[in-house]
Amino acid sequence: MSHPTLGEHQGTSGNLVERLERLAHDRGWLERSAYHDGTATYRFVDVYEGAGRAAAAYSARGLGVGSRIALVLPDGIDAVWAFLGALRIGAVAVPVNSTLHPAELRRALVVAEPDAVVCEEDPGGPPAEVIAPADLRVDGVVPCAPVTPETPAYAVFTSGTTGEPKLCFHTHGDPGVFERAIGSVVVITPDDVTFSVSRMYFAYGLGNSVFLPLHGGGATVLSRARATEADALRIIEERGVTVFYGQPSFYARLVRHPDHAVLSGLRLAVVAGEVLPDVLEERLRRLLGWRLLNVFGTTEIGHAVVANAIGHSRHRTIGRILPPYRMRIVDEEGAEVPPHVPGSLEVAGPTIAPGVSRGGDPPARTGDSWYPTGDAATVDEAGYVRLHGRVDDVEIVGGQNVHPAETEDFLMRHPAVREAAVCSARRGTGVTTLRAFVALEEHASPEEVRAELLAGAHASLTWYKVPEDVVFVTELPRTPTGKLRRRDIRAMAGG
Repeated sequence: MSHPTLGEHQGTSGNLVERLERLAHDRGWLERSAYHDGTATYRFVDVYEGAGRAAAAYSARGLGVGSRIALVLPDGIDAVWAFLGALRIGAVAVPVNSTLHPAELRRALVVAEPDAVVCEEDPGGPPAEVIAPADLRVDGVVPCAPVTPETPAYAVFTSGTTGEPKLCFHTHGDPGVFERAIGSVVVITPDDVTFSVSRMYFAYGLGNSVFLPLHGGGATVLSRARATEADALRIIEERGVTVFYGQPSFYARLVRHPDHAVLSGLRLAVVAGEVLPDVLEERLRRLLGWRLLNVFGTTEIGHAVVANAIGHSRHRTIGRILPPYRMRIVDEEGAEVPPHVPGSLEVAGPTIAPGVSRGGDPPARTGDSWYPTGDAATVDEAGYVRLHGRVDDVEIVGGQNVHPAETEDFLMRHPAVREAAVCSARRGTGVTTLRAFVALEEHASPEEVRAELLAGAHASLTWYKVPEDVVFVTELPRTPTGKLRRRDIRAMAGG
């Protein structure tokens, strides 16, 4: 089953909100449930009426086409209304993590350079009109701005794993492309209930909780607080969730929870955000089979562009490129490499928006040019891609390139290891070797585990992939999306 793309419904308008609302009307979804927020349920008609009220409130403040509106809100119906209301008037919505430390939040707003900030508490920072969510619930409605599919609609911060976060601007037409690509794999229908632990201030979470379900007619569960594994399993069971989105580190916690069998009721379990360790994939496959879909995308691209699919999936891969995107794997000179030869993953497509340093900078687009994702990968003859980690994550040991993911996956096969990371460390002798950082399950004996890990690594891995020592930590440093902060790991190692 497939859905028509947004473009088929856009008529003469390029405004995403107008197209989505017309789609809901034409398909008879307006009275159907669209969002579950706490104990409240909102229909599709409520979503678009709320967006209309927010748009009227923005317009009354002089905001319009090209204005930037920062949304410092937790996931919830207010965030949906604020976001869609901004797009309705042709403004650029900029979702911001509402749980940031106040100093970090002010820095994010300096980067965003907003004309207005929607928030529950005044964050301070650069001059901008501050609007409370309640102030968006006014009477009145304004027409949708007559923008084009190429008009900037929203800007999302990169995760900052490789440097200072930047803003990636996406257009009113981009979500239609996402639907053609990842939407053809996930295929949300009115029978689905979706839940994403990736939040709406990230590109992946925004697509999961807004674009895909509003285009497919499914209902979505929103959680104001960041969900724990217990919260997620409870929501899945109580709300009858059929499609669940999470990152590898979250799935790792889920499968250790005593109630993890709840996951077996899912239609699809989608995993993205970083390399899925082989050992974790094996555990999830035993529970979910081919309903586990490993996918790949970046903030710059906007959502997933490489994905496994039901009936077209291979273990230990992120799947194949999704039309209309293209991909290639190249060597250091930029030449495409043959199958099974490691290289750097590059993609090309209509939505790719490299990050800019300030909200007032001209939005960047790659056009038909190749975009280097920064990921090391191989591809087989059938086009299935295997990720090996970030290109800049490669460690040099004994003159050899070491992809940390391979050693980390071996360490995580030990039943007492909850998570692991490795990096190079220069010893007092001047020799560089690997150092492992390991978080243990409760009641594990560190000394026993250390001995078993080192002995096993010596027996199973090539010498330069073997850690010289193991440092035990309570947890590994991660970004809010669950990605490992390798810069922090290297700092821990003194590298």
